[in-house]
Amino acid sequence: MIPPFVLEKIPFLLSGIVATGINFGMYLLLVDRFLPPGPATMVAYSSSVLVNFVLQRYFVFELRRSVQSAFVLSMLVSAGGMLLDWLIVTGLHQFPYLGDQEWIIKGAATGIVFFYNFYAKRRVFEGARPQDATNVEKQDPPTADSKNKTKNYNS
Repeated sequence: MIPPFVLEKIPFLLSGIVATGINFGMYLLLVDRFLPPGPATMVAYSSSVLVNFVLQRYFVFELRRSVQSAFVLSMLVSAGGMLLDWLIVTGLHQFPYLGDQEWIIKGAATGIVFFYNFYAKRRVFEGARPQDATNVEKQDPPTADSKNKTKNYNS
């Protein structure tokens, strides 16, 4: 059996593969022909953010807040992920043995940012989980009918 903490990451992984393909493709094209690694990372990461939001909204997380607030918070998380990605890419370029190994550098950054994004975006879309917060009102467990529907917990 696959542990639940692994199973919950599979849809995120699949949507991430699409966004990562966009990210990697743009990065490698830009760094090869047009831009240095820092700016190329920022453009490539930004280009995958909108696609990633749509995929996560419909296929990964249960939306428990308004789409507008989820979008704004998701963009803030993505900005943090872009900063983290940029720091890792530019930092790894400082090592002489990695300086020209773009696939390894971008792969390391992507792996680290994957986990940051999963936990931060889950919080953005679904809110605090009862075991994660000490003073959270008791929430009804999600049902199959409630999947992908906004819930109002203020009433």
